[in-house]
Amino acid sequence: MNEEKIALTTLCARLERAIHADIGMQGLKTLLYGWKCKYGRVTNAQLQMRRNACGFIYLTSSEVESFSAYAGYDLTQD
Repeated sequence: MNEEKIALTTLCARLERAIHADIGMQGLKTLLYGWKCKYGRVTNAQLQMRRNACGFIYLTSSEVESFSAYAGYDLTQD
C-alpha cells in the first residue's frame, strides 16, 4: 500500500489557513506531540527515519486523517 506523503510544512500551512492564525512549525509540533501521545500512531524514531530516507518529515494520508480528527480541522486537502 503506497500512501501519499504529506510534509509537515504542508500540514502547518493547511492548519494556519483553517484557523486563520500563524502557528508556525512549533505550534504544529506541539499539536502533533499531543496526537502522538494519545494515539501512538507514529513515533519520533519513525519520523526521523522518514526525514533520513526522504529528506523531509511527513505523515501518510491515513495518519493525516487521524491527526485531522484530533485537531478538529480537515487537514487532508489544500
